[in-house]
Amino acid sequence: MRLVIIGSGAAGSTVAQFARKTNRQAEITVLGNEAYSEYSKCGLPYAISGVVPSFDDLIEFPRSWFQHFRINLKLKTEVYDVDPERKAVKSISLQDGRKEEHHYDVLIIATGASPWVPQIEGALLHNGTPKEGLFTLRTMDDARQIHQRVEKGKRAMIIGSGLIGMEMAEALSLRGMETYASELMAHMLPGMIDEDIAAIVRRRAEEHGIPFIPRVTASKIGGEKKVEYVALKNLDTGEESEHPTDLVIISAGSKARVEIAKKAKCQLGSTGGIVVDKRCETSIKDIYAAGDCTEYPDFVTGKPSLIGLGSIGVKQGRVAGVNAAQGDEEMPPGILNNRTTELFGLEISAVGPTIRELKKTGIEPVVGKSSGSTLPDYFPGKKAITVKVMADPQDGRIVAAQIVGEQDVHQRINVFAAAVLDGISLEEFMKLETCYAPPAAPTLDCMTLAVDAALMRWRRG
Repeated sequence: MRLVIIGSGAAGSTVAQFARKTNRQAEITVLGNEAYSEYSKCGLPYAISGVVPSFDDLIEFPRSWFQHFRINLKLKTEVYDVDPERKAVKSISLQDGRKEEHHYDVLIIATGASPWVPQIEGALLHNGTPKEGLFTLRTMDDARQIHQRVEKGKRAMIIGSGLIGMEMAEALSLRGMETYASELMAHMLPGMIDEDIAAIVRRRAEEHGIPFIPRVTASKIGGEKKVEYVALKNLDTGEESEHPTDLVIISAGSKARVEIAKKAKCQLGSTGGIVVDKRCETSIKDIYAAGDCTEYPDFVTGKPSLIGLGSIGVKQGRVAGVNAAQGDEEMPPGILNNRTTELFGLEISAVGPTIRELKKTGIEPVVGKSSGSTLPDYFPGKKAITVKVMADPQDGRIVAAQIVGEQDVHQRINVFAAAVLDGISLEEFMKLETCYAPPAAPTLDCMTLAVDAALMRWRRG
């Protein structure tokens, strides 16, 4: 049995891992267009900041791992064509230009995503390459180039205030750069949390010396050959302002890489990602897909959601790998989008859709919120925490939650993730016993208090 995997990132490498566990005899080939075997893309900002000492520390599956499990790994290899009828893919070496054809019984597409770059005047040179000092962050090479460019005491501008943008703002600040962030939408982390929770994070970021420029779009990157300033246009007034800078990071989102999927005639969805079923199989027989190039239904709304989390990509990689190797495994009926990060000493976690996303699907959620501490008020070492929970107004079922604080935030959001997955209502959650001991936890956890606040609102109708 011949398995060909296009993509050597987290999803593709997980496909290879579980395909080998499922079928010891299969011939497995992984084709990756980078120079590195599987590494943590999520760790790149922390290698730039120096929190992770070396970029090499981010490599999770070295070449030796692939060799040990008899997986043929071909790096610096770009796949440029696929013929699903002949079951063959064509690739070209990015080192020497040598072309190859690889025949498969089952193909798995794990091509990931690429940064979305808005059209900005002056961003590109005449030859179409980015101006010196202008970067996006997606690959190890991107991160290494940014790392080399960072100079203490100089200025940096982050265009976009999403997750990568905010992690890079912190990273550059830790490296001693004067860093500014521009908010392309109403508030920071718009795909992760609501405006009220974002306000808490923003205040902390500003305390750490990160000024925010709200509701703007980048209209121009100034400078002849290298970045000298960014012109920002206010979305409300139309006024433009120029901000001198030495380094620009564009963090405006990403788009699925689906060129190969298109050539294979795989169905694409409304988000632009590859449509896959519970077995991670595409619309074309014997072709599977996993990771950021795919879309999958949101668990709460049922609407297609573009995959963008490594945790989900790995889960899909496991399912695709098992099934491609003649095993049997399924994804849940939808994704929870359980997400977390840490910025400026604050942990931020969320599960389920934001309020804006819920309202788009016709759900006007019942909301409960509680601010308190992780320990009893009298006990030393307590940390502030804010919990927000959202429920369906029809049946009181918990559909989303967001938490920000300095300690144990992600474990609390995991509790809410279990509640969303199991369809637990506010009333049922209130029956949950939470542990208590003064040095470990308060008598009534902030989760319980937030749910109780939502329950009282729900009962009042």
